[in-house]
Amino acid sequence: MTPRRGAAAAILGLLGVLAQGGLRGQETPEPGAGDEPRADGRAREAVFERFKASVVTVEVHPLGGEARSTLGSGYVAAPGSLIVTNYHVVSSFIQRPERHRLQVKSVAGTAPAELVAFDLVNDLALLKAPVDAAPLRLAASSGGRGAPILAFGNPEGLGLSLVEGVMNGFAEKGFVDRMLLSMPLHSGMSGGPILNARHEVVGTNVSTSWRSNVLSFGVPVKAVHALIEAPRVAATGEALRLETRRQLAGLEGQTLERVIAPFSEPGRDLVAVGAARAPRPPDPFECWTSTQPPGAEGMSKTSFQCNLQFTPSLEDLGEVASVDLLVEHLVSRRSRYGFYGGLGQHAGWHHGVQPRARDNGMMSTPVCDSGRVRTDHLVWQLSHCSYSYVRHSDLGYFALVGTSVSRPDEAVFMALHGRGVGLSSFLRLAEAALRGVRLGDTTP
Repeated sequence: MTPRRGAAAAILGLLGVLAQGGLRGQETPEPGAGDEPRADGRAREAVFERFKASVVTVEVHPLGGEARSTLGSGYVAAPGSLIVTNYHVVSSFIQRPERHRLQVKSVAGTAPAELVAFDLVNDLALLKAPVDAAPLRLAASSGGRGAPILAFGNPEGLGLSLVEGVMNGFAEKGFVDRMLLSMPLHSGMSGGPILNARHEVVGTNVSTSWRSNVLSFGVPVKAVHALIEAPRVAATGEALRLETRRQLAGLEGQTLERVIAPFSEPGRDLVAVGAARAPRPPDPFECWTSTQPPGAEGMSKTSFQCNLQFTPSLEDLGEVASVDLLVEHLVSRRSRYGFYGGLGQHAGWHHGVQPRARDNGMMSTPVCDSGRVRTDHLVWQLSHCSYSYVRHSDLGYFALVGTSVSRPDEAVFMALHGRGVGLSSFLRLAEAALRGVRLGDTTP
């Protein structure tokens, strides 16, 4: 669906109004309740032997070809040979089932697999394959901080591997729960099990941090319990599109409501950005501040930037229900004319919209518009660009950038980006954010 220019005009039109006012798997033999894993080679060998049949490699292959397109890990989690892996491991199949096939490899050999259910938000998928292995025991919860853990997976397709680490609780950022792990997970281990000292599954490998190769993340076991109990989905293109759309709509609605609420609350907390003030996003955002002292041009800049952590992604499209906010206070101590000339160029850098060929099959061509609006505190020069996702036309990418023009040598700049969000949600967020920004001695 190609967005009409009316979508872009709707944003400026609305903003212009501001001027007027527990299922558990079949249990494997369990060690004693007080047992701790022994830190010796023989103990690790025993763990390998005990669980190697229940941990598998998951592959996605294009139809008509033998070369795999995706590789990850998985584990037998419930009777009936139900296998848990990550959504992102099999996302190419979910998006285009008519073009791909699934298979799993275990110690017994290779077997075809079928998709049973998926959870896009928590990055999980449930498969069924004829793997003759006992399900791993699922814990009731993911445990506490400092607990020793083991993770299985197939890094780079080189073979079953075991990694030891520590459970550090849950990440404090993002609206999606993620276990915070001290352990070096590697590509191909996604979807493998995370075990506690009692050898129960407490989570599923999902990703690593770009900041450190020994900081990783897991999906808590409570999401695995929910997925096993979830309704089954037919592995047809239409059924998978409808289920994807349903999950995306729920994610987008819940996320944006939680993002917008703090911006709209009376007496909301404001953060200082130089001489400007801006609404503080909710705690799950990762935020940081930086200051650039006056340079040769005599302009100083203070920046406050936030983004939402652990947002899910769609194959080929990237993040969904993702929001980024940038607020800057800029002061010119020399040329007023050059100051505003530079701000126009500065705004253009922050759109982040690239030209796209028509009929590319993924995203529509961008539509842009600009105009001037007044809030209770400032007059803004705004520009807006957006495009929609072809297969999910009720979601799109929206970029709104604005520069205050109320003062000759001082300005507030704001850039707001929404990826995989709906137009109405973005309109409400943009209105709330613009209303909350003020400069210097403007009154609350």
